[in-house]
Amino acid sequence: MSSRSKKTGSRFYELYCIGCGRRVREDESTTRCPTCRSPLDVRYDYDYIRSRLNRYSLRNSPIKAMKYLDFSPIENLNLVISLDEGGTPLYRCRKLEEAAGYSRLYIKNEGANPTGVFKDRGTMVELSKMKERGAKAVCVASTGNMAASVAAYASIAMIPCYVLVPEGTAIGKMAQALSYGARLLQVRGTYNDVFRLTEEMSERYHFTLAGDYAFRAEGQKTQAFEIIEQLDWRVPAVVIVPMGFGTNIAAIWKGFKEFYDLGLTDRLPRLIGVQPEGCNPIVSGFNRGEEKIIPVERPNTICSALAAGDPLDGVKALRAIRESGGCALTVSDTEILEAQQQLARLESIFVEPAGALPIAALRQLLTTARVRADEVVVCLATGNGLKDPRSALRVLPSPAAIEPSIQEVDKFLKLKLYEIRAAGAKNGDRNLFTEVPSKGALSDLVNKEFGIHLTSEYAQRVLRLVEDFVNKGKQVTKADLQYILETTLKSASGEGVLKVEDFQVTTTLHGHAQAKVWVRFEGEQLESSGSGVGPVDAVINALKAAANSRGRLFFELIDYQVEINSPGTDASVETTLVLKDAQDNRIVTTGTSPDIIVASVQAFVDGYNLLWSRQQS
Repeated sequence: MSSRSKKTGSRFYELYCIGCGRRVREDESTTRCPTCRSPLDVRYDYDYIRSRLNRYSLRNSPIKAMKYLDFSPIENLNLVISLDEGGTPLYRCRKLEEAAGYSRLYIKNEGANPTGVFKDRGTMVELSKMKERGAKAVCVASTGNMAASVAAYASIAMIPCYVLVPEGTAIGKMAQALSYGARLLQVRGTYNDVFRLTEEMSERYHFTLAGDYAFRAEGQKTQAFEIIEQLDWRVPAVVIVPMGFGTNIAAIWKGFKEFYDLGLTDRLPRLIGVQPEGCNPIVSGFNRGEEKIIPVERPNTICSALAAGDPLDGVKALRAIRESGGCALTVSDTEILEAQQQLARLESIFVEPAGALPIAALRQLLTTARVRADEVVVCLATGNGLKDPRSALRVLPSPAAIEPSIQEVDKFLKLKLYEIRAAGAKNGDRNLFTEVPSKGALSDLVNKEFGIHLTSEYAQRVLRLVEDFVNKGKQVTKADLQYILETTLKSASGEGVLKVEDFQVTTTLHGHAQAKVWVRFEGEQLESSGSGVGPVDAVINALKAAANSRGRLFFELIDYQVEINSPGTDASVETTLVLKDAQDNRIVTTGTSPDIIVASVQAFVDGYNLLWSRQQS
């Protein structure tokens, strides 16, 4: 069957404005009301749907989003664009139940969708409708997940896809969109800027606008249908949903209501919406008892997928939460990262930060009695953790690199190098000291904060780095000490053949940077100079020149990366260098300091000494 229109030729659905109530034709708009600019919604002739519904097939066919097309506005089924989305698992989380104090807790893992995110359900409907309407090109504003999803389906539909994202969007999401053939543009601004610019782009160039609009919700509501089926056609008491744009929680509520109104279920759940503290306009509106959203001008959260300061469907979300008798709350970035790791370690489900919000909210909901321990609770995990792996690495150990000997393995196990990053993530901005402590006091502090017993040699080396931080006027935070410990414990033992005693750098706005270094090479004092495009390059070239003067330059620098561990110009940095010698031995080394040049020198010297020792063996 290619057409689903009524025999009279009229449609079985219509678009209407949630603000002024106006009916809107599809040739007028499928995004916003032409009169008041409010969001649109889809309204069905449910008597028509009821008359055509095959209840036996609905209850017995395999669970996939495509099986619910009777509840979608797609008219020409021959033009459906699908990647076999939906059918995502609903896990009973017994270990998490015990840890969180619940008796029946489930995770709906939407990261199992084709592009790793719940948005694929909505994109299936949205792109199918675009195909029906003969779209020539599609453009979409995104914080990353929408970009990848729309690009994937546009590729299958053979429709050119233009994607605009805020500058700095998670690289995993941009890599997906680019791989699917999207023409991607980063915008120096917030998502609000991106959203506005994409709408202008659509109007100017007559591209079809994709995003969190009316048709998308008609695909995303299938999450509710599947939850009901997977619970053996029973409705949970509570569903906890991360909120960014508000579309998803409103869509899920619509799905639960449709099954209820059609007599397929006999109850409705309470919906609980969760947002990060750094971007919580919907929660703020709910808690103030308002019917409108006051935008957040500058979202600041680790959950890039939820950084929508002025969510288009915020009003829909507020209505869904209130109609369901639910509530809304916020959680901190620290709680989100902890929840992400808890879910991964207890249940082996790896989600992006946005997907961990429901887990982060569990304790707060229980202690405030907004959810009872004996209720059936479903948490929606919206996206796969590989969407934004850099966020997870903030609380995961920086993997140690060792020489191929069992003694190095002994060091790894004895010093618990695998636990340092996670320990440092908790209260990482807390200041530990502003003056250099004694070696004994430092060892005691490391044991208390990180559970590590330092040997005398390692304590001395950690102390030297701490002295460098303090001498540069840097207050040493817990996160700083974490970096220092990781750098020290991963570096080579002993003094090594090369030691830098001092360096000096001069640079100008237009000319090359110039550097001098004073080093001790095999006990001999040397002075050398070098120039480069910047101060780090100049110092590294000066160090290379020192080694070359003694015929000991036997490697090349093949990679260089810098990671900043906190905001501010006095933040500590961690530099990573990859060195390779003539025998293709590769060494990865790190350095840490408030000074990027010092950190780079540390990494270079450690790498040189490691390669030197390997040459001698």
